Amino acid sequence: MFEKIKQRVQANLVIVMLITGVIMMLILVIVYQTTARENAKLDEGVEILTALETRDLYTMEEKIDYMKRKAVDPGDYTALFGNALVFGDSIAEGLGLFGFLNPTSLVAMMGKSAENSQGDVQSIVELAPRYVFFELGLNDISHPDSTLDAYILSYEKLIDSIRLQLPNTQIYVCSIFPVTDEALKENPELSQIETYNAALVEMAARKNIHYINTYPLLKNNPQYHEQDGIHVIREFYPLWLDTLVDNSNLKNLL
Repeated sequence: MFEKIKQRVQANLVIVMLITGVIMMLILVIVYQTTARENAKLDEGVEILTALETRDLYTMEEKIDYMKRKAVDPGDYTALFGNALVFGDSIAEGLGLFGFLNPTSLVAMMGKSAENSQGDVQSIVELAPRYVFFELGLNDISHPDSTLDAYILSYEKLIDSIRLQLPNTQIYVCSIFPVTDEALKENPELSQIETYNAALVEMAARKNIHYINTYPLLKNNPQYHEQDGIHVIREFYPLWLDTLVDNSNLKNLL
């Protein structure tokens, strides 16, 4: 009798040990799989962090811009040019005077030329725009000692300085705006505008930057000129800004 009980106990003990062994194996499998998953997640996280550390800040901003698409009012130029900057002379200065752009999106002054703009590079760098639109040339042409070669050389130095410090900023060069026939009579040197624009096209191709042909905007719409035949009235600026948006990556915000 005692022997049967002993055998039964031993059999039950074997069963218990087997069950315990199976449970331990299951636990080990679960722990291994969990650890493997966590390690995989950790490795993935390290890869992501590494990528984020080496990824260009502008790439991240482009992702944000992509998420903002269809969220910007086409007429809200302050929002559209939030990461952009217009650099130019008194014509560009009107963008601020009439309230189309914020001061952080504009570096412009009466008399500004390609030749005298090198000192403004630091101002552009401090604003760190993703897009820069240049509008320069009328004052260069008007200067009695200026030449086409000097103009292009100054422009290229300006572009090179921006590229050196803001290598990921996209640069757009606008053509020089036309003047009226009456203004040409007063300022015959401005008859060179089309020649200068042709040189800008060649420069843009040589420097691998974007050229935006804004010349026809005023040539085909002289009513937007001020009485002096050189400067423009308030109503011209939306036409100009829309052209800049449509011919740049800013259109992706719409």
